[in-house]
Amino acid sequence: MEVQCPTCSAKFVVPDTISVTTCPYCGTTFEVESKEKVGEHFFFPPIGKDPAGLLLKFISREYGAPADIVDARVKEKVLHYVPVHFFYIHGNLIGSTAEEVILIGIPAVKKFKELLRNYPFPVRGKRFFDESIVKKGKYYEPEISREEAEKEAISKVVAAIKQEARDSGDWFSEEKLDLDVHYQGLVHYPIWEVHYEYGSEEFYGFVDGADGRIIEAKYPMTSEARKKAGVLGGGVLAAGIVAGIIFAAAGGFWGFLGGFIPGLAGAIPILFKSAHRIQTTGQIRRVYEHIHFKP
Repeated sequence: MEVQCPTCSAKFVVPDTISVTTCPYCGTTFEVESKEKVGEHFFFPPIGKDPAGLLLKFISREYGAPADIVDARVKEKVLHYVPVHFFYIHGNLIGSTAEEVILIGIPAVKKFKELLRNYPFPVRGKRFFDESIVKKGKYYEPEISREEAEKEAISKVVAAIKQEARDSGDWFSEEKLDLDVHYQGLVHYPIWEVHYEYGSEEFYGFVDGADGRIIEAKYPMTSEARKKAGVLGGGVLAAGIVAGIIFAAAGGFWGFLGGFIPGLAGAIPILFKSAHRIQTTGQIRRVYEHIHFKP
């Protein structure tokens, strides 16, 4: 049957037999018949896959990783249950096209604040809190209150609206700002911390316990791969210089910059990579991206 979310008004189909459901768009959990919102404390159960295996397999596909890193010795696996405040926020600038609708999670412990900054948490899969998880991993109580988290969430949405207004040539004013904020509850989210040993050195990584994505991982780059990256970066930089010289013949100094700057921009990340033996990788882009919501 089709139901309508009491928060964002999105319509979606659910089985006829269920009485409580979670909106796949904004994360609101509510009773199907009454539309009443239920519960404020949830958790995500961890998937049944080995986080160390997922981590090492992913690293083995990264550029410059040793071919045998999948056989590295796993030293430790720790399951962290991290508290996260979730909010559904709809904001718009009256008289402007600037609008943001987003489900955002704010980590409530300082230890994971940077790791999970702007992390794209999934909407589906959460369950009502079960006390048994306290003993199944390293459990954290919130250090950041709901009110503090709400202020942070709102500031991110407002910043996005300001940028959108600026891009469209509209004037931003606090008086024209309209915000609709819904608290979606506190969720204890599973994060695996994996430590492994390769070549007598220890490295680590973090794996999303709910869906197996690699959040962040450290690995050693082989010397051969670093040399190749250095040669490639030098080649890109040299090509930029040559292009700059050619363009300088027609445009002078500005022509030179027009050819050199793109080459420099392309060479810097490659040369940076070649200069560091220990690399950082991951599957997640933790950059705030606005989402235009259309139910």
